[in-house]
Amino acid sequence: MKKIISVILAAVMLFALAGCGAEGLPEVDKTALEVLTEIWDGMPEDQHFMSFGGDYDAAVENAPGPHAIGDGSDLENGIGYPAANISMIDEAASMRHMLNANTFTCGAYHLTEDADIDEVCKGIRDSLMNRAYMCGWPETLYVIKIGSRLVVNVFGANDLVTAFKDKAVEIYGDAAVVAIEEDMSTAGGDNTASFAVPELG
Repeated sequence: MKKIISVILAAVMLFALAGCGAEGLPEVDKTALEVLTEIWDGMPEDQHFMSFGGDYDAAVENAPGPHAIGDGSDLENGIGYPAANISMIDEAASMRHMLNANTFTCGAYHLTEDADIDEVCKGIRDSLMNRAYMCGWPETLYVIKIGSRLVVNVFGANDLVTAFKDKAVEIYGDAAVVAIEEDMSTAGGDNTASFAVPELG
């Protein structure tokens, strides 16, 4: 009888873990763009500011957009994903404040099967904290795990990025974990960059 109970308990545990990632987070079967769009659309209209999403040469107005991966340089310079870890993702999306990217910038990344999600999170943090900023200094950085294969980063003005983070946690519940929260007043380095606002047709 004990043997039968042990087998049943083992089966129940395997079933319970089948829907979880390596860290025990529930799986989220969405693309990076779907995640950013769901969070942005879930925020109240009075928290929607003028923004653009995706690549500069194919920007989407007032919504998240897909971001090409390429060699990783645009991702690193624009939204903070380090080019050195480009092999760890197979999809990206982004959105930035129309007037000042340092007021609000976010990115989402879908990880490859063998990617180390903690290394991805740390790489984003190091990329954004080890640079200098022009045209206003961002205040807060969040890096959020969503399931075992999605990561979202958002940095900028504290009220905007905290509202975004809170909505992500509200929407994804147990599947969302705030992996990193940083006060960006201590950020600084030689990687200074400023970006032109694209023309939207």
